Amino acid sequence: MSGRIFITGDKHRTFVPLCGLAEHIELKNTDILMIAGDAGYVWDDHYPYDVETLQQIFPGTLVFIDGNHENHALLNGLKVIQWNGGKVHQAGQRVLHLMRGEIYCIYGKTFFTFGGARSVDKDRREEGISWWKEEEPTQQEMEYGKKQLLYHINEIDYVMTHESPLFARESISREKAVEEGYFLPKVLEDWYHMLMGSQKFKKWYFGHMHIDQQITPKLHGIYHNILLLDEEKIIPWM
Repeated sequence: MSGRIFITGDKHRTFVPLCGLAEHIELKNTDILMIAGDAGYVWDDHYPYDVETLQQIFPGTLVFIDGNHENHALLNGLKVIQWNGGKVHQAGQRVLHLMRGEIYCIYGKTFFTFGGARSVDKDRREEGISWWKEEEPTQQEMEYGKKQLLYHINEIDYVMTHESPLFARESISREKAVEEGYFLPKVLEDWYHMLMGSQKFKKWYFGHMHIDQQITPKLHGIYHNILLLDEEKIIPWM
């Protein structure tokens, strides 16, 4: 079975880009849309209505990694199932949360995913209401991610993370401070350099920074744009 894979960035619970996409191109039930974190659709007890709306707009499968602006308590309480070789949280029949450090084989392409990041605005948020400490990956999750990466390093085509590798920030005008004790960006930088030794590795996409920008030939920040994977073609939705 084959199909198209689209990738986009932070959506923060808006349906506008998906509605626009459906108006501009003919979508199919084999299509997969990947969101690089901060999807925001599993946010409160009304999330089943948001999920149903997503499934009405998008006929294929919508998958997302977690960002920092997510209800992690709700996400972690969802049923865990297997999907294309890795574990996912099932938010709906066709809406899935891709878990940290998992490997997925989708239409012959192998993906490594790792969500999470630290909020720079958490001092303006309320724990358990608009902020959850689980936003930041634990040491155990990062160790699992590295183990998975090393084991599958010669199989991985694509990486999708919410946070960016540390060195990418030098090329990004939007500043987000790396606070003391926040190790994830450096961990991701180390993983990026590990993958550069693999001939199979094609591209790493990240969200979080709210940019559509190519940092290196193999590192791409994604936000508003919706890209058709492999072709790097921007699909119009506005």
